[in-house]
Amino acid sequence: MKKKIISILLCCCTVMGFAPVTALAADAETEISLMMMDFREVKADQQGDNWTWDASDKILTLNNFQGVVKTGVREKSSAILLPKDSTLYLEGKNNKITTNSYHCNGVYSEGDLIIDGKGKLEINIESAGASGIYVNSGVLSIDSKAEINVDSPRHAIYIYDLKANKVAVTVKDDAKLTFPDDLNDDAVFVVTKSGVDPKSITFDYKETRDKDEEIVTLSKAEAKTPEKPTENPEEKPTEEVTENTYLITIGNKEIKKNGETAYTSDAVPYITNGYTMLPLRALLVLSDPNVDIKWDATTKTAQISYNNKLFTLVANQKTLTKDSATVDLATAAEIQDGRLFVSLRDWMKIMEVDGTHVSWNSEAKTVTLKH
Repeated sequence: MKKKIISILLCCCTVMGFAPVTALAADAETEISLMMMDFREVKADQQGDNWTWDASDKILTLNNFQGVVKTGVREKSSAILLPKDSTLYLEGKNNKITTNSYHCNGVYSEGDLIIDGKGKLEINIESAGASGIYVNSGVLSIDSKAEINVDSPRHAIYIYDLKANKVAVTVKDDAKLTFPDDLNDDAVFVVTKSGVDPKSITFDYKETRDKDEEIVTLSKAEAKTPEKPTENPEEKPTEEVTENTYLITIGNKEIKKNGETAYTSDAVPYITNGYTMLPLRALLVLSDPNVDIKWDATTKTAQISYNNKLFTLVANQKTLTKDSATVDLATAAEIQDGRLFVSLRDWMKIMEVDGTHVSWNSEAKTVTLKH
């Protein structure tokens, strides 16, 4: 799943911009200057080349709008800035926003944002520090037949300061959003205020990966079929399940369990190419003492018997086998200091842990696992 939730202390973040004026050029491509496309404080209707702003309903309509932010303009800002509870309505199939400026996002909203309509929007982000869609203190919903393609080196969607018990991103009807499949866990990136449990944040969409096109598509989630109740079910005693918390620190051999040092590995976790690499044996044994691991040094193959399943993992290969099925890995397993390392994301596949049980602290460089 290409999404990440991080809890940090909320800091004050201001996105700079000014009130919009009508575009002066009538070319197919509109150069977005410092004083354009900022609707956060606009109380009157506006219109320009291939766009209209309905101030009363907070609806910005793009109809084959072609906008570009050139280098040096609107740095640390966004091409389009909207107030909270806005709707970005797409008409036409040739809407396009390109930002070439430092840390310049495509679309920014100060709160909940709906992207609606039957048109298409392409967002091209050149700066590594920017996002395609940035929502501050709100949620994102993509509705109707709106189609969005985000080409960004970092985040397709960035949700900042999301409150507890919210659905961060929802895709409805025939809408869809696509982005390159090489964004790893950063494609849909959610930051929560300190004190908000990341497990309370949810997502409502289906994710599909096209290996040939090398893209990921978010679309409407498939409806779940309700389970048919069993007639006269036998009452069974409730089995108490204890959830443990593990803390792994990059560069530190000690792994803590419930606040106490429980295991000292002979190899330290590290980060490579954006992936957090963890010592496989240390984590497996610590989380489940009954796990059976066999290592063949000649073929560099690990066989893991866990939860009535057999996993086979070969160093430097980007797949593993789960019983007889082949499973793609986020990145190849590596041997460091004589130990086999796998990425955090792939460890979750083996241990069958979902993303709500994992959190990453970028400042302290720690991974917290609940299992």
